[in-house]
Amino acid sequence: KNQQQKHDIFVGNLAFSTTEEQLHQAFSEIGKIIKVRMVTDLETGKPRGFAFIEFEDPQAALSAIRNMNDYELNGRRIRVNFSNSSHLETLAGKLGMDMSQHTQQRSGGAGKSGDGGSGTQAVAESLKGMSKGEMYDVVAKLKEIAEKDPDEARRLLCGHPQL
Repeated sequence: KNQQQKHDIFVGNLAFSTTEEQLHQAFSEIGKIIKVRMVTDLETGKPRGFAFIEFEDPQAALSAIRNMNDYELNGRRIRVNFSNSSHLETLAGKLGMDMSQHTQQRSGGAGKSGDGGSGTQAVAESLKGMSKGEMYDVVAKLKEIAEKDPDEARRLLCGHPQL
């Protein structure tokens, strides 16, 4: 059964100029990569601004989710999250990494259990780990996005209600 499980992660908010090589380079510091798959629009063949990166090792994939989110690439902060391969979330839970839906919220409920997609919990977790100063940065960044690109801001907030 293990053969079927791909240890892949979702990488979003990519600048359209980003290449698979650049992603490979940035993420191979974390662990051995099997493949980088840029997602393109079927009609136009243009990149859609996200990709999936498959690692040889599940720990590397989890490490990438924890360490590469908000990494700056081509002037944009990329978003890194679980892809749909939920076994990684299960594993994170087993390792006590507190990234999954099912963990008890220990600090004043920064995100109700059950609040939609797998990504939301990871965001809630990273928010919980932040200092006040970092929180202000996030809010400032969101305001900046909201002023420049209200639709993107709305998408972000709908996708991550706990923000």
